Amino acid sequence: MFGILDRLYVRKKREITHEDVEWTPQITTYDDSNESWYCFVPKIVMRNDRIKEGLLPKKGKVLAYTTSYINLVTFSAVRTRDNLMAPYDDAMFRINEDLCQGRKLNFLSVSIGNVLSFRCAGNVPPGRVANLVSIVGGSHLGYAAWDSVATSRIAQNFGCKNVEEYEEILNDFAPIKHCENIDAERVYARFGSSDLMIRYKPHGRKLESALTSMKAIHKDIKTYLWADHSSAILRASRE
Repeated sequence: MFGILDRLYVRKKREITHEDVEWTPQITTYDDSNESWYCFVPKIVMRNDRIKEGLLPKKGKVLAYTTSYINLVTFSAVRTRDNLMAPYDDAMFRINEDLCQGRKLNFLSVSIGNVLSFRCAGNVPPGRVANLVSIVGGSHLGYAAWDSVATSRIAQNFGCKNVEEYEEILNDFAPIKHCENIDAERVYARFGSSDLMIRYKPHGRKLESALTSMKAIHKDIKTYLWADHSSAILRASRE
């Protein structure tokens, strides 16, 4: 709450330069439905059974990609972009296979995973996305990384003259850029008003506004008052 958990989490991770996380997806098939879920979630979701149980679906085919901002966001914005391309290209290959098989697609993302989820969903033809689930996302990767309590030191020491130059390199992974191309039946989103990892003001609020404007049949969008990044993820898992 009030950003305390975010600061404690970042302090714990301060000396860590690489996490033992494989980005290749964990694939589980729960039933023979024609639905596929593409999930992009941080390590805490995959390794905490309670949070995982509350967030990841148990229907159809579930492809869970584990993300880590420590591994993805580097001192080079170009390298950061290249790091994101590996899971993105892998997901799009599998998505195109699912589309050819007539499967309905769903996307779920938490934290930095939103930049992958939104770009993937934006490339799916109209009428093929059932659910778009976004937890503590932001409108732009570059802007959000620049003033994040977790990544600002890395982003601002890359050598870009300003945040605009930094964002331009990473703009293809700006979630807000892909919102107008996502034709989802249902949109579910949760934000924390005191988020310091992906600051709600302005980045989360901009994405929230874009999601609210989407032409979905059903929208469930909420901002938890006083919740930071970490506590918003916990609260969403309990819902």
